[in-house]
Amino acid sequence: MNDPPIALVMAGGDGTRMRDTHPDLPKPLVPVLGIPLLDLVVRRLVAAGIRDVRFALRHGATTIIEHVRTRPAFADIAVDFVVEHEPRGTIGSLAALARERRTAVVANGDLLSAIDVAALVARHRAAAAELTIATHDEHHRLRLGEVISDNNGVVHAYHEKPTKTFRISSGTYVFEPSVIDLVPDGEWTSMPALVQRAIGEGRRVVEFHHHSPWHDVNDGADLAHATAMLRDDPTAFGVSADELSATP
Repeated sequence: MNDPPIALVMAGGDGTRMRDTHPDLPKPLVPVLGIPLLDLVVRRLVAAGIRDVRFALRHGATTIIEHVRTRPAFADIAVDFVVEHEPRGTIGSLAALARERRTAVVANGDLLSAIDVAALVARHRAAAAELTIATHDEHHRLRLGEVISDNNGVVHAYHEKPTKTFRISSGTYVFEPSVIDLVPDGEWTSMPALVQRAIGEGRRVVEFHHHSPWHDVNDGADLAHATAMLRDDPTAFGVSADELSATP
């Protein structure tokens, strides 16, 4: 089925680490150069042709609902809300889409991301996947020397402060109903647990590996980094230079 997917934006987190700099705002509404993170996430979805967007909410739900309902940027899309009265984990709210029987794109609402969502969906469909995970590489240099040894304690190598590369989930996914059905309605479910469940059930799980600019925004330092990224290359994130020039 090649109809446009429905989208679910996960925007219910507590945002504890962001409270030091933005105590009165839900984290998805924290602005980057004047544009709320939530708006930036939705822009990527709309750019992929998605016009039906749901928002999974808990903390700050009333404030986010008011924002979405009054923001001109959301006027041309169909919106609805899944409000968690009890915590459902990082992907538990996906169960609310089970009755839709549609392909669903899920994105975390606190990301600054230039992922090409249309390409992600195309990869998902070309691979006949039931779950596709957007991934990228992150590189971390160890602070100490790494010793490589075998089970007998024989040392085979010594690397001084090596850089390690890890394949990381980019917080953006595509689901088919066959995997959405694996999320118990009303129960707390984490994304790692759902992936393992899908694999265990024999569902086809693939990755969409990308090199697009991306940053997870959790605290003031992350926000400063995201601000620099957006200022340096606004068009990558679907923002015009004129918008930024008008931003205080």
